[in-house]
Amino acid sequence: MRVGTAVLSSALFFAPPTPTADLAGPPEPLPAAARAPRGGSAPRGEPARLDPAEPDPTRVPHLALPRRAFVVVGGVPGAGKSTLLHRLRVTSPRGVFSVRDPEDIRTRWERLLGGRRAYRVWRPLVYAEHYLRLLLALPGRKTIVLHDTATRGWARRLLSIIARLSRRPAILLWLNVSLEESLDGQRIRGRKVPEKTVQQHWRRWSRLRPRTEDGERGYVAVHTITRDIARRIVVEPATRRR
Repeated sequence: MRVGTAVLSSALFFAPPTPTADLAGPPEPLPAAARAPRGGSAPRGEPARLDPAEPDPTRVPHLALPRRAFVVVGGVPGAGKSTLLHRLRVTSPRGVFSVRDPEDIRTRWERLLGGRRAYRVWRPLVYAEHYLRLLLALPGRKTIVLHDTATRGWARRLLSIIARLSRRPAILLWLNVSLEESLDGQRIRGRKVPEKTVQQHWRRWSRLRPRTEDGERGYVAVHTITRDIARRIVVEPATRRR
């Protein structure tokens, strides 16, 4: 189905944040860098992954990204997406990544409004600006790293279409945490998600999580990492061939 740019833009402006679910199994090992054909998608049953578990906790895992990649960092609230994006922004050379995080916009709006309105009232403003900034970054040469919980299927598909229209390889980077880790992350950042919203997030994530190993249509690679790996991982553009 062909979708006009205007329809995509308007849909993006009001796209809500996305959710996640509790895990019964052990933490997911770090998946590996994708080597899929340029512009293609990871075939079902053969997702591009990182190599299995890191036996040495002092070893620094690396993830090399294709040039001008479109990276969606997904996971439940409190998983550590903003923490990873902040570290990426601080530690990466200038001019390499365009980091798109709605938490930055929310913080600025909170200062402007001085807490006089509940977040649910002005949240559409945050995400309208968030996705507007994303659209403006698409023509550039930097690798885009986007914060989005990405547990809604329509949102992942829409983002993959946006990536394809801008001729960028789309990559999913999931942060896989337990419910306890998620709640702990919310407490640390001082922003607790309402209980009803948390339940919705985890219901979606519990259905989605087993399928992340099968790849995702429209994405050249799907990577799943734990919070511990997210604290240490080095994300960098792949070196050019001479």
